[in-house]
Amino acid sequence: MVRSGHGFVEHPIAARPGFYARTYVVGGRSFVRVYREEHFHGFRYHAYVPRLYFAPAFYGWAYNPWAAPVYFSWGWNAAPWYGYYGVYFRPAPVYATPAIWLTDFLLAENLKLAYENQQQQAAQAAPAPAYSDQPALTPEVRELIAAEVRRQIELEQQQAGPTGLETTASSAPPALDPNSRVVVVSMDLDVPLQDGGTCKLTPGDILYRTSDSVGDEGQIGVTVLSAKPGSCAANSATSIDLATLQDMHNDFRQNISSGLAVLAQNQGKGGLPAGPAAGARLSADGDAQVDTDAASALMAQERAAAANGRP
Repeated sequence: MVRSGHGFVEHPIAARPGFYARTYVVGGRSFVRVYREEHFHGFRYHAYVPRLYFAPAFYGWAYNPWAAPVYFSWGWNAAPWYGYYGVYFRPAPVYATPAIWLTDFLLAENLKLAYENQQQQAAQAAPAPAYSDQPALTPEVRELIAAEVRRQIELEQQQAGPTGLETTASSAPPALDPNSRVVVVSMDLDVPLQDGGTCKLTPGDILYRTSDSVGDEGQIGVTVLSAKPGSCAANSATSIDLATLQDMHNDFRQNISSGLAVLAQNQGKGGLPAGPAAGARLSADGDAQVDTDAASALMAQERAAAANGRP
């Protein structure tokens, strides 16, 4: 499957029925993630399976506020994506909690992806965007994302325990959890507006899920909390299908897992306080081998799509 200039090749894992390995190819780099297939009211979806889990004490340290505010320099000033989206996003000036630090990490990952997608779709380097009155991402929205980060850290800590968190064939997707409503967009999407027409969402835009149920066509209602210039206007009402919403939830979880690993590596550096040992351990369920043929398979898909006149 090719998605927004990036793609993946998916295969079932023979030794683990119901588990699938997706090899992604991004910027010429290949990496693998594992998902578990689930079903809900006739709809099929995939749930992300972390590759690494951490020690309980480290999760507790990453969940709770730090003893003193932290000043941290990300070093993004020279990054093209940061200059391009600089009016929309600026990192927090100070970090009172690891959750806000992780929030800025995952926002940066998505804005990098949005910039890469934009560059791949353009025939030449894009000029600086013409900023409209679309508002910048606010501290209030950042706090809403951070609350979801804390919730996911807590859930991952439970999953890392001896019993884990099992689902059944009728389990509701994590993306429909009534306590989980903030959605960070992680792919390019054209979505229908409730009052007619369509608009575009790109990675780094922020949504709020307004519906707790799945429509007849698998659609779930959302509104736009915050978006970059060129994206859907703030407060726009739209809908997204269940599989896509769950994929964005999966991407959110994956970015938190990656951010926790980066946080563990940088304890006591650059102004970050030292914490307990991360105790990272590999999850057998989340481990898989990269498909070495993924890049060539995706190129073949792209050529076939171009031959058939598809974008």
